[in-house]
Amino acid sequence: MHSQLNYIIAQQRAADLRAAAASSREPSADPLVLADGRRLTIRPIEREDRARFSDLFRRLTPDSRYRRYLTPKPRLTRTDLDHLVDIDHFRHEALAAIDETDGSFVAAARYVQAPEQPGVAEVAVEVVDDLHGQGIGTALASHTLERARANGVTRVVATTLRENAAARALLRRLDFRARSSGDGQIELELELRPNLASQCTIDQSVAQGCH
Repeated sequence: MHSQLNYIIAQQRAADLRAAAASSREPSADPLVLADGRRLTIRPIEREDRARFSDLFRRLTPDSRYRRYLTPKPRLTRTDLDHLVDIDHFRHEALAAIDETDGSFVAAARYVQAPEQPGVAEVAVEVVDDLHGQGIGTALASHTLERARANGVTRVVATTLRENAAARALLRRLDFRARSSGDGQIELELELRPNLASQCTIDQSVAQGCH
């Protein structure tokens, strides 16, 4: 009886996570409006977005590429692009901010779960240089963390250069805390509380009602 109950709970949890992953493909309902009136739509990145993502990368300065990838990155290889746009929206989720005037990507944020650490994911954000300081990175990162929580991630880590004050400030706004540092880099982490509504649904398989 006990094993059967565990099986039911596991199946319910898996169903909830699959539903969360499916819903994560939907665009955000509310666009992000910039100071100059431009509207940005936030939606998941798909395989068909290779050209858009390549254009986003080309709009980053060499310094911004280094800060994002933590290594000199003059170009993206075919393998790089495969990884960055071929996404399952569960273990790996990525969102783009899209300029509604021309459909171009102006920013992207993602989390990737660590295969050897269930429930742990690494997050990263990039924004084209001419739109820095307008809250795009913070908004995208916030949406990405919500997707991570919905998909069962319980801890998120981010690595940035110690000299990257803007990235560190963004992460602090999201309540990340420094965990370790070395070689000019600093690692920060954030504990994600479970989605209580989802947990309630699971608990109802065991007991009637949520309190």
